[in-house]
Amino acid sequence: MEKTILIIERNTETVFFYRKLLPEHGYAIEHVSSDSQLLKYDFHIPDLFIINSRFLTLNECEICQHLKNGPLTKDVPVIIISGTRNMDVMAKQCGATALVEKPFTSANLLAVIKRCLGETGGQL
Repeated sequence: MEKTILIIERNTETVFFYRKLLPEHGYAIEHVSSDSQLLKYDFHIPDLFIINSRFLTLNECEICQHLKNGPLTKDVPVIIISGTRNMDVMAKQCGATALVEKPFTSANLLAVIKRCLGETGGQL
């Protein structure tokens, strides 16, 4: 069965990158582009979240904490993608499953996605 990844991102060019890359590797993509949509849980619950953008009112960690506090989303793995310094510490503190630092390669991102979804062995 195809796994669904929900991309949290405002930039349409970045969303296009994910819409091209991930379906080629067997993943269905959904997208949230506004904080109001996210805060109202106005989306289908995916198998994995990728937070690639901060919103006007929420940063990456606040988005992750919101998802981890939601009764339907608390057990869904979350990947934060960021170029922010020291985000590794913040990502752990807010409950992210994994951090992918920018710049990253497609191969690196896919490996992290597979680990988060339990598709390969090994620790995160």
